[in-house]
Amino acid sequence: MAYRIAIASTNGESVDQHFGQARNFLIYEILEDRVEFIEDREVDFISNEATHADSNLGRVSLLLKDCKAVFVVKIGEKASSYLYIHGISSFTVNYSLNHVFTTLLKRQKSNFRIFK
Repeated sequence: MAYRIAIASTNGESVDQHFGQARNFLIYEILEDRVEFIEDREVDFISNEATHADSNLGRVSLLLKDCKAVFVVKIGEKASSYLYIHGISSFTVNYSLNHVFTTLLKRQKSNFRIFK
């Protein structure tokens, strides 16, 4: 089963951004035997509101609505809960994208469900 993930990365090599500071998310599709880059999605925050304001969280959840998960270096409890309620799991990691992809592909092959 294919699914999409979002990664907060400034360099395309590692997960290196805090959820609230990410200005873009790299979107990948995890297939049975490979990972495909889909696109780089820019975050459009309402500038006069806090990053974790409901309106900004709503904008990000809409931006990532086709993703099952988001991978970040750090995420607050409010943002994590908000995403979860909207069907997006959040993972705090400090890994290379290669490590994330390898782990997801291994779990995909073993039919291990990571997401709800």
